[in-house]
Amino acid sequence: MISAKELIQRFGLEPHPEGGYYKRTHFDEHGSFSSIIFLLVKNNFSAFHRIQSDEQWNWYYGDAIIIHEIEKNGDYHQHKLSNHLQQAHFQHIVRKGNWFASECIGEYGFALCGCTVIPAFSFEKFELAKCNELVANFPRHHEIIKRLTRKS
Repeated sequence: MISAKELIQRFGLEPHPEGGYYKRTHFDEHGSFSSIIFLLVKNNFSAFHRIQSDEQWNWYYGDAIIIHEIEKNGDYHQHKLSNHLQQAHFQHIVRKGNWFASECIGEYGFALCGCTVIPAFSFEKFELAKCNELVANFPRHHEIIKRLTRKS
């Protein structure tokens, strides 16, 4: 099996501000959509963040990935993407404006996904969560928020 390090080198992945590694694979000239390859390694996480576009996650390879999502109304959902027979799910759409984070679980040590953003992703519309502010807004989810944020 190919390793996370080999995937990072093979695809020229770079560190992402939220955690993990990525490479933009497409940006539509009209800004209608963009896509990336995203690799998350075990014992790391993609920190809670939100964007102002819908984002479709596609699971490709490696461990299962769990997407933790807090909707605007405060409802929390967990979505597991993997090829495990009983829980085979390959796609999930995070709706614009929802806070979300992700982590991988399994024995391989990484999960490889693709993310497509409609309309196209831009860092100007990307917001990395501040733990204290997110906990103040969603106190009933304080445990998962504290575990999956990097900023106070």
